Amino acid sequence: INRCEVLMAAWPKARAGNYFKHCSSTFYGHDLPAYQDEMDTLLLNNDMEGFPTTCGGRSDHGARLCPCAYRYPNTKATFHTVFSVESKQYFEWQSRYNVFWHKQVGQPGKITRLLSMGGAWPTNKSPHPVGDHLMKEVPTHVAPKYDPRIDQYTAYNKPLAITHWLQNTKVEEDVIIINDPDCAYVGKIETPVEEGEPIANQGYYTFKDPNSVEMQIAKHYCRGACKHFDPIAVPVIIHRRDLERLAPLWLKYTEDIRKDREGPNQWPIEWNDNRYTTNRIEWVAEMFGYVIAAAHLGLRHEILDLQMVPGVHKEIVPGVPILHFHIGIETPDGRTWMKGNSTAGQISPWPVPPGTDPVTARLLVALHDARTALGNTDRYKQGLWENYRSEWLNPQPARLRLLAAAAPSAAAVADLDALPDAPG
Repeated sequence: INRCEVLMAAWPKARAGNYFKHCSSTFYGHDLPAYQDEMDTLLLNNDMEGFPTTCGGRSDHGARLCPCAYRYPNTKATFHTVFSVESKQYFEWQSRYNVFWHKQVGQPGKITRLLSMGGAWPTNKSPHPVGDHLMKEVPTHVAPKYDPRIDQYTAYNKPLAITHWLQNTKVEEDVIIINDPDCAYVGKIETPVEEGEPIANQGYYTFKDPNSVEMQIAKHYCRGACKHFDPIAVPVIIHRRDLERLAPLWLKYTEDIRKDREGPNQWPIEWNDNRYTTNRIEWVAEMFGYVIAAAHLGLRHEILDLQMVPGVHKEIVPGVPILHFHIGIETPDGRTWMKGNSTAGQISPWPVPPGTDPVTARLLVALHDARTALGNTDRYKQGLWENYRSEWLNPQPARLRLLAAAAPSAAAVADLDALPDAPG
């Protein structure tokens, strides 16, 4: 029905009884075709391949013409949320808050922190034998870190940790929710997915332009094996069996992309220059790795509205479950907050200043709730984070006995970013 003559015949009159005056084919989006009230115009979707119509698409100004079918819930579906981190001060409060928010909203299923610590993948595949000081507080799977002597690109650790978790743990849940540590649950994700039908949020990029840098990268590395590319972002909701196939490919394609940072196949200048793209390949190789791996397997994602970004979105959208605070915010009284600040987990604007937009206000409430409930960690209170390495090199006797039994490699010891607490 995505043709003007069809729509004009099917809906000859607007809501007020007047006949439609216009039909436009210059727009695209997951919520199209639709009727636009202000312009009294029918809007076609001119990019069905890149933006297939889905029930998750929405617009504040348009009325969808095609009703969505009701998705009967799979009441037997089980969920497991994962997020990937390293043992660094930057991730300490995010890890603790993530688990709190998961519990606060009553999100179904388990949550696991995938901690990349120890080892030097692929030469040393043994993760740190003990983990860090949050092991008792935060449900954790410890995976080996990617060897920084090969490449210091830390985003390798996300697909590597997910692969290691799936291959070395008995994961029983059907539905895996992949989140980032800078995502706060403000609602539940209860949408079940079947095998071959993943769901994700719309990314901030597209593959609409066949000559775009994004399309050039995707086609170059998929080498003719892919028919489509989905511009997705977290959260990703995917069946466990799909993720078991996808995660190793995700790592492989990330490695393939990063290998070309130098040498005879070095990236074209345009791929890594903000004058040509906001997606500099140097930084987003892992993102492309996922997109290409999914395309390689023929997985198409249904696009739903699953996140709001404080500082970008101003109004709360009912049913959107995630606040993704990956950029800084500013309140009407001139105060700022950004996750990268060393005090981000301790200090944020409170009480919420008058005039703060609802999305930013909801984030400030979430931060305040978590900080009030959890307090600061002992490491924060004691200011001992910078002492981790020296303590590791001079461990207490109890810790020495434990580590001697585990016999970690010299490389694992040398590469540690954090020191585990002594076992209780």
